Amino acid sequence: MQLLPVYVINKSSTCSLRVTKLKFQQPVLLELPKFKTALEYRDTFAFGYEKIDSILDLHVDDIIGLFGESRYTNALSTRLVVRSLLSHKHGGVGAENVMIIDADNSVSPYLYVTIGRQYGMHHSKVLRNVIVTRQFTIYQLTNTILYDLPKRIQLHKPKVIVISGLLDQFLQDPHLHPAEIESLVSQIVKSLHKMKGVLFVLTSRFDDNDRVSFVVQNYRSSCQKGIQCYETESVHSK
Repeated sequence: MQLLPVYVINKSSTCSLRVTKLKFQQPVLLELPKFKTALEYRDTFAFGYEKIDSILDLHVDDIIGLFGESRYTNALSTRLVVRSLLSHKHGGVGAENVMIIDADNSVSPYLYVTIGRQYGMHHSKVLRNVIVTRQFTIYQLTNTILYDLPKRIQLHKPKVIVISGLLDQFLQDPHLHPAEIESLVSQIVKSLHKMKGVLFVLTSRFDDNDRVSFVVQNYRSSCQKGIQCYETESVHSK
């Protein structure tokens, strides 16, 4: 890079001009601002596991279904919820509230506090910003998702909503007809897609039961309608 000399012109009282040559100075170059796409400015949710985060790219308006043993899916969803409460500079999305619809009685406040402490969060902040409701039948769960949840989203403005044990509820009622299962799953999926500004995390366990296989297969068919599905067995095999 060429260096340019700097001159100073002094005007005396007799109107004569005197030119003084100073040392060479390197011109200052201003760094151009970096441009990003609008997509890059969206909040990105992460589990804090590189193996998973390198595969899943989660943002607001996405739906992710986690399949596996309850202890794994619960640990992953809890970790994502806690991380979402962190500020952007600490790897979170600055969520003020998150909501948990506990349909399999798996939510543990102690686990939320434990993971929160790993990130230096006070237990009161974690517990205060995690809103939990428990559902005991598939009909309660369906009614909550279809009619109550949209109102709760407007009221609490959560960035993450976890529905734990979504498919497990279908197993609690042995009298459910396959056609009714298909109808309820379809209604739930359509309702979730209508709710905007939220990341939905749906967890369900695996089982060898034929009835479970039917429900899971029905749900997986919905995964082709904008729902990402991930099996947790491989995640914790390391």
